[in-house]
Amino acid sequence: MLKFKLTLLTFIIAGFSYVALAQKSSLKLIAEMPVHFGIGYEGQLSKRFSVGSSIGVFTSPNTDIVIGYLRILGTDEDLLLVIEDAFQLGIVGEVNINYNIKRTYIGAYTQVMGVQASDASAALVEDYFEIDMNDYPLFNAGVSSTDKHLSFRTRLYQVGLLLGHRFPLKGDRFEIDVEMGLSANVGSKSKVYSEERDLEKFNDRFNEELVDYYKKYAFIPSLGVMLVYKLKKNEN
Repeated sequence: MLKFKLTLLTFIIAGFSYVALAQKSSLKLIAEMPVHFGIGYEGQLSKRFSVGSSIGVFTSPNTDIVIGYLRILGTDEDLLLVIEDAFQLGIVGEVNINYNIKRTYIGAYTQVMGVQASDASAALVEDYFEIDMNDYPLFNAGVSSTDKHLSFRTRLYQVGLLLGHRFPLKGDRFEIDVEMGLSANVGSKSKVYSEERDLEKFNDRFNEELVDYYKKYAFIPSLGVMLVYKLKKNEN
């Protein structure tokens, strides 16, 4: 988890290093379904180009929407049950660049999403992967418990395209931005942990299975609504 936090921190710092160069900037409160609720910062580098960065929480109801969407796409039900617990809480970081045409903009973005579960069912993993947890060595030889729960951690890398429009509110400091996006998975890293058993040899198989799964199914459409406060007046 520390490695993910460092990755996410680097990701966000990189985004803010670009927006720091902007002459005009704004803060955003973001509700992006079904991805995250968060805060963002956008800076305008020129009349046409702006860049932004955001960080948010991936939680209900977005998590439930994503699981339902994956089920509609035809995801294997057993595999969906394996990952469902992990998709209950996560952190999302995003960096984007936009090309502005008056109040409309088109853009590209990249996201890092980290999700985890601390009480996932070991029985579901055993059934889907056709393994027996008892075949893996104990951390403390001869000491076993009745706790059959596992911890999952998954890190997803998404890239996407977006289309948005800015709706000014009364005055010159606030506006509502509405945007639609579609992202595709370009990579992932998944691990499963047990407090009592060493699953390192199983993790390669676990990760490879989910890498293939995410690349096949993790095409995520989104609709974002953002309340924007302009830190500097936009003269366009």
